[in-house]
Amino acid sequence: MRFPSLLEIGDDQRKVVELPFRGSHVVTGAPGGGKTVTAVYRAWALATVGREVVLLTRYNLLHQYIAQLAPELTGSPRVTTTARWLNALWREKFGSDPPRSAEDERRYDWVEMQRSCILQGVTVTASLVVDEGQNLPPGFYRLCRLLKADVTVFADENQPIGTEESTLSEVCRILGAPAAPLELRHDHRSSREIAVLASEFRMESRTRFLLPKRSGNLPVVMRTHSLDGLLTGIAQYFNAHQDRSIGIICRSGRMIREIQGGLASRGLAKKTQAYVFDDRYRNSMDFSTHPIRIVSTASVKGLEFDSVFVPDLDSYTEDPTGVEARLRFLVLCTRAREDLHFAHRGTDEPPITAAIPEALLARHHG
Repeated sequence: MRFPSLLEIGDDQRKVVELPFRGSHVVTGAPGGGKTVTAVYRAWALATVGREVVLLTRYNLLHQYIAQLAPELTGSPRVTTTARWLNALWREKFGSDPPRSAEDERRYDWVEMQRSCILQGVTVTASLVVDEGQNLPPGFYRLCRLLKADVTVFADENQPIGTEESTLSEVCRILGAPAAPLELRHDHRSSREIAVLASEFRMESRTRFLLPKRSGNLPVVMRTHSLDGLLTGIAQYFNAHQDRSIGIICRSGRMIREIQGGLASRGLAKKTQAYVFDDRYRNSMDFSTHPIRIVSTASVKGLEFDSVFVPDLDSYTEDPTGVEARLRFLVLCTRAREDLHFAHRGTDEPPITAAIPEALLARHHG
C-alpha cells in the first residue's frame, strides 16, 4: 500500500494543509475524502515550521497504519493514540495516571481532569492534529482548550462508532474554531459503484458529497452454504488478484481467528494477518506485508483496502433503519477501493441489505 505524495493530493486537501498554523480548525469530509492523508500532511507542515506536533487517533490499529505508511513524513511529528498521549501527559504533569470515571473505569473523568489542570495551571506547547475526531467526547476538547493547545480536528459525523462522540458543532464551539468546518467533498478512494451503495446508508448531512468518476465492479451479496466454501472462494480470489490488498472485516474476535485458521489451512498463512485488540498474539499489523488483513468492525476506522469481504452478514440483526446500523454499514462500504463482497449463510438475505435494489448490489448464490 502506497501513501500518496504531496503532489498527488487534491486542491481541497492542500488548502487544509496550508491553514494558519495558529488557532484551532475543524475539517470534515466524506469517507474516502482523504482525511487521514490530509491529517498526516497537516502534521508534517506544522513540524516543518518548527512546531512540536502530536498526531492523535483514538484507534490503535489506525495509529499503526499511519505510522507505517508515512514514516518519512511522521519522523518529526509524534504519532500516537489519544489514550497514550493523555496517560503520558498526566504522568509528566501530575506523576499519576489520569482520573477515571466512578461509573465506568474505562472512561476518563474529564471534569476532574479539567479541574486539576486549572488548579495547577497546566498547559502544553504541542500542536495537536486529531484524526477521526468525531469519536472523542466533548470533554477531550474542553481539556484541549484549557491546555491552550492549537488543534486541527478531522471528523465526519456520518462515521461515529462507540458511545462517546462529539458533533462537529460541539467541536467547533468548544475549541473556538470557525463555525463552518472546512469540507473535503471528493471521494478519492472508492469506485463510483461502491460510493453509490455507501450513500444508501448515509444520514442526512449539510455537506454535499461528490461521487467519484472512476467506475468499477458492482458490489455483491453472496449466499454461501458454509464458511469453508466462502474461504475457498476468498483464497481463489486472492490467487487471481495477488497485487491487491484484501480486508476481511468481521464482527467478532472468534470469527477473525476462525477465518485466519481457515486461510492458513489453504496455504495462505504467510499472506494473512489478523488484528484483535485484546489478543497479545494479534495486536499488531504490518501494512507492508501479508496483503490479506482480517480486522474487526471496531478497529477498521480510517483503514482502506483494494477489496473488502464482510463474511458474517447474518450477524447484523439490528433494525436496518436505525442510525447505528446504517452508519456501521457506511463505514464497511467505504473501506473498499475496487471490490466489495458481503456474504451470508441464511436462507434469506439479512434486512440490512435486502432492500437495496439489484442495480446497486448484485446477488450471487454459491
